[in-house]
Amino acid sequence: MKIYLKINGGKILKKIRAKLGRLGLSHSARESKPLIRKLIRKVKRHINFFALYFLLIFLASAQLVQAFPFLPKKGPGSVEVPIIMYHLITKNSKYQGKYGISIAEMENDLAYLRENGYETVIMSDLIEFVYSGRALPEKPVMLTFDDGYSSDLRYLLPLLAKYKMKAVTSIVGKYVEESVSDSNGTINPYLTWAQIKELHDSGLVEIQNHSFDLHGRHGSGKRGGELAEAYQARLSADLAKCQESVKKNIGVTPTAYTYPLGIISKGSKAVLVSLGFKASLSCSEGMNIIEENNPDCLFSLRRNIRKSGSPLSRVLGSI
Repeated sequence: MKIYLKINGGKILKKIRAKLGRLGLSHSARESKPLIRKLIRKVKRHINFFALYFLLIFLASAQLVQAFPFLPKKGPGSVEVPIIMYHLITKNSKYQGKYGISIAEMENDLAYLRENGYETVIMSDLIEFVYSGRALPEKPVMLTFDDGYSSDLRYLLPLLAKYKMKAVTSIVGKYVEESVSDSNGTINPYLTWAQIKELHDSGLVEIQNHSFDLHGRHGSGKRGGELAEAYQARLSADLAKCQESVKKNIGVTPTAYTYPLGIISKGSKAVLVSLGFKASLSCSEGMNIIEENNPDCLFSLRRNIRKSGSPLSRVLGSI
């Protein structure tokens, strides 16, 4: 910048004088030259300041990448996949908020995805991409629904069929076991095994494990004072029970574990791997970088919650 100003200083002076003349502020060469040179010095100071500012930003970014290698970095053979987290779909405005959205909001989300070129994927798609290189869509997005609410069948499935999209539903085994038939006309809050089978058989909903009975205060995390071996044994027994229940009633074995409340403890991944899980879903927000031949990238996948009143366009734009 200094070299440029030195070489082209005369031209710059002429341009500034011409500009001042057009503004009715013309001076003689002797009067205007000190004024203009003072102006140029100020401009140079600002240019130097901003050059230094952006240089520091660049160096800081480089240092962050080196210091925090776990930050997502897209490279060859990798795909960015945003994952959206939903819970309840309901007509009742009382339950619309952080964990519930209206039917209209759900349909608007699917319409937005279609209009903007997104294609929905499920866990098996990500697993196939990582393990065998099977191609993913150009703009993939995953829609996940936690807890296994009956609204997945009542409202979600018809919308998925209408828009030709897919989703992932993670069920809590105990909730399903305690869900009763709605032959008396009441609406169950949670899915029954028969309803889950209907979702699976549609080919539009993938069923995953959300624990059998760990959707409580501590989630699937380690409890205070609990020894590592005891924790892993307890976690393993619960997850295995849910796996067996899904296999028995649906005929498939879940490939991913969705952490209740997003609580993850040291040693949990080893349990998942020992049980045959290929992936896990967290509640941490952000973008996912899915890489070929890198099975580790499938664990603790980030998800971005879709709250009522917060359009999907805003959620995706914030990732």
